[in-house]
Amino acid sequence: MKQINIFTALLFAFFLLSTSSCKKDNPEEPNFDVVSQYELDKAIVRISATNIATGLETLFVDEITDSVERAHLTQAFVMPVRFFNDQSGYFFVETFGTWVVAHPTKPELIGTYRMEVQDPFGKYYIKEIVSTVTYIGYGFVEYYFENPATGQLNRKLTFVKSIPSAEWFIGAGFYGDPESVYYEKNDANKIIVEEATRIMATGIGGVFAEIYSDSLERVSLCRKFIDHIRFFDDQSGYFFIYDFNCINVAHGVQKEIQGENLYNYQDSHGNYVIRDLGYIAANEGSGFYQYYWNNPVTGLEEAKIAYVERIPGTDYYVGSGFYLN
Repeated sequence: MKQINIFTALLFAFFLLSTSSCKKDNPEEPNFDVVSQYELDKAIVRISATNIATGLETLFVDEITDSVERAHLTQAFVMPVRFFNDQSGYFFVETFGTWVVAHPTKPELIGTYRMEVQDPFGKYYIKEIVSTVTYIGYGFVEYYFENPATGQLNRKLTFVKSIPSAEWFIGAGFYGDPESVYYEKNDANKIIVEEATRIMATGIGGVFAEIYSDSLERVSLCRKFIDHIRFFDDQSGYFFIYDFNCINVAHGVQKEIQGENLYNYQDSHGNYVIRDLGYIAANEGSGFYQYYWNNPVTGLEEAKIAYVERIPGTDYYVGSGFYLN
């Protein structure tokens, strides 16, 4: 009996080791430490479309109520924006009634009615989009559309988000099947903040060029637009805007430093954070920088990697980042 028990125990241990080894090596098992290109592209369009929708909603509720002025500002923001390496990413805006407000790659669609539009395979994708934003508020919709980078018809996965006060929605998507590339989590976050920040810089620059030339109006726009924007799963992502003199123009979470000159600010490791960020934006146009800053979620100073980009035609730069902890 004793020999049988020993044999049973050994057999059970071998089974556990074999099972553990299979799970470790099984390529079908999810690895939460890496992000696929497909999931990264989805995150970029979801986060960026939500950011712009949030900024526009804040302006529409607090300041701009006229529909013509809303359309003008929206067009000024989204028309110059492109993203992804091949520049195939862009934003379009339509009303719940499917009248086109802004479309950068097909401006001839602006002002047209699109409810009955089908893709080449007969899908009424606009109806599905309207249903999604009306009853859920946001979501992904798949259809076929012309890829502006190639001029070819491709499958497109688009994220749409409502702008409730205007009864509009904004959309952004990506084409085809992304490469089978995988990123470490921090590398994926770097790409997300770079794309999101470049979009914000380009869009705000478009609004400045088309509508706001007065410095006080520009400051007001910056503060309102980024005020309620939060991203990443823990909502630790936000935007900040400075001028090249190290004066904070707008800050998404620390309103108390708006208008302050932070030239001499040092983090706990002695980094002159705002000087260094400003130097990157002023001399290189854009770039990454690592420092320590208060995490609004934990309340603790943590290591942070930020990306900054100059707002075109100004001495302002906008930045966002992620916390390494």
